[in-house]
Amino acid sequence: MKKILIIEDNSMMRMFLTNYLGRHYDVEAVESPSKAAQLCGNGKLYDLIITDFYKQGSEEIQTIQALNLQTNWRGTSLFMLTDEDKSEQRITALSIGAKDTLSKPFNPKELDLRISSLIDQSNQFTDLRTVA
Repeated sequence: MKKILIIEDNSMMRMFLTNYLGRHYDVEAVESPSKAAQLCGNGKLYDLIITDFYKQGSEEIQTIQALNLQTNWRGTSLFMLTDEDKSEQRITALSIGAKDTLSKPFNPKELDLRISSLIDQSNQFTDLRTVA
């Protein structure tokens, strides 16, 4: 079963994502990027990391950038949920290494499709890297 790490500071959104995605994935959720970095630093592997949007230049976004650099070479994709449908937030997310973004509120079916696509893409990358 594919593993997803969720970084979300809002407890209700964290619970929703955990329960909703937990139907098809092995999901672990934390409330901060620093806790996520601890998990990944302890050798835990994930197929996808879903994170909330944090302000550019903040300590949280710097931690997410470092986490993305650490896990990207393993084929882990970063997916960011933005707070508003603003192109500025999507541009920031993509510039720090997110493979995709989705604005809140979102349609859960769209979330499913985007996650499935990212995991399929990362599996292809991992398979190619393993053969090479």
